[in-house]
Amino acid sequence: MNAMLSATKDISIVQAKSGKPSIRVTCEDNSIKTLHSLYDPEAEAKSTVGAFTFNGKGILVVLGLGLGYHVAELSRRYPEAKIIIVESNAAIYENAMAYGPELDKVHEILTGLSYDQAIHKLTEIQLKTGFIPITVFPLSSSVAAFPSYYAPLLTSLKNTESIKLWDKLRYRKFNTDSLSILMIDSGYFLLTEAEKALRSYGHRVIRVHVNKKDRGDRIISGIMETILGCKPDFLLTVNHLGLDEEGILTDFLTSIEMPVASWYVDSPNLIVKAFNKNVSPFIALFMWDRSYINDMKSMGFEIVEYLPLATDEKLFRPLIAGKHRKKLSKFICDISFVGNSMVEPVYKWMDRVNDDMKPIALRLSENFNRSVNINEMLMDDEMEQYSRLTEKGKMDFEAAVIWKATFIYRLECINKIESQGLKIFGDKHWKNLLDSNAAIYPPVNYYKELPYLFNACKINFNATSMQMKEGVNQRVFDVPACGSFLLTDDQSSLYELFERGREVITYKNKEEISGLVTYYLKNQSAMERIAENARNRVLSQHTYRHRLEKMIECMKGNYS
Repeated sequence: MNAMLSATKDISIVQAKSGKPSIRVTCEDNSIKTLHSLYDPEAEAKSTVGAFTFNGKGILVVLGLGLGYHVAELSRRYPEAKIIIVESNAAIYENAMAYGPELDKVHEILTGLSYDQAIHKLTEIQLKTGFIPITVFPLSSSVAAFPSYYAPLLTSLKNTESIKLWDKLRYRKFNTDSLSILMIDSGYFLLTEAEKALRSYGHRVIRVHVNKKDRGDRIISGIMETILGCKPDFLLTVNHLGLDEEGILTDFLTSIEMPVASWYVDSPNLIVKAFNKNVSPFIALFMWDRSYINDMKSMGFEIVEYLPLATDEKLFRPLIAGKHRKKLSKFICDISFVGNSMVEPVYKWMDRVNDDMKPIALRLSENFNRSVNINEMLMDDEMEQYSRLTEKGKMDFEAAVIWKATFIYRLECINKIESQGLKIFGDKHWKNLLDSNAAIYPPVNYYKELPYLFNACKINFNATSMQMKEGVNQRVFDVPACGSFLLTDDQSSLYELFERGREVITYKNKEEISGLVTYYLKNQSAMERIAENARNRVLSQHTYRHRLEKMIECMKGNYS
């Protein structure tokens, strides 16, 4: 008679004649079943696995763990396979850990999950590995004991096994001059300009719409279907949008060797720095501000290029007063500023900062130096507190500091020219920040109204966000494209793009702003000359066609 070694409700461990333990369970129909041989469980496993047809490559999903004799034999015979075990009963798993053989070579054990949870997890694993071949090994005794759980899984996995996507998803890129680009569409404004520029060169653009709240596996299903249908040469996204924090999509794209171009137009330190699972040799980063290049390379990104913003010259262009008189008239003014007060972003990000760090964040904001990294501005005792934060906590802290510093900077700049005929087009909070008589108007639509504003205003004033250490924003290109005059702050990258004094006029500090406004309002011909020079420069070097041409050259050079 077999000796009873251990017993709990519905599960017992018994000794086989060979001296090895076996496991007995109460099945879902209330019958009793032993999952392994009561004579020799190890010999049974060798025989069962020996009769199993498998080439040893890809993912091997084992349905039913028992005590794991069959799993140990599969691991021994197929050391290169990724073995995933699905066990419906957590108590069976616990007994396997206590009484079964070592399973240290198993890739992952999924236990106690519902059918939906198990399918979701297996899909995630499959996506991460780029749909390498999947094979199923069912432990027949487990499937027979718990058919309502294992039978649907077996059917789903057998269907997956018959679909060979691996070869279809990996193919040669950049074979022709006319490319196919899959654009991850999250609604960001820059995508429209990029698409127009790409199409102007004869390239094909396919958009895949994603929601920021979608899980990585859900995004992948849509992207995978599109890849199979149109075979893109690379993917294009802005600010890593669509690529999940867990790196599921990155793993998938890397596994199928799909190049990705991510064009950053906001600080990558506030977006991706805490999420290193998004690092991949198949992701090329393009920085609108070159000061972030070293930060991204230190994260592990291999291809990081400088690619400043630009303009859509078909949208931003000189408008004939007679033809557009009505739309232009509502924006006529001596000087305008288009921008957010940053009140709401400050509230949002400060709320994420630990209470003991908020005074530090406020101090740094009030003494902010955009050319210096956050940690270089910290005092010794502050650095100790800062170092205890998680990477995500540091990212939130930096965002709070930057947006508060931008708020302070913009308000101080606006105060210098508020009384000089300034019109502000921005959020409702400007009314509470400025004199009650300040001319404040609602935000303007970038595509439908901003070109008219830039044309109608004599001086378009710009105060660059503090997240830009060296770089410049879109206004630096859009205003000159309209043939209009821009007064902007002194950013080091600006002088690589425009000739100082001849094509662009800057203020080095806030005290210069009012005097420059007064001078140029009295010198209309000087403004017109500078605006014309700047427009010629923009049309010859700074359109989105120029930028996307450079991006494609880089992608071809690295991934063809």
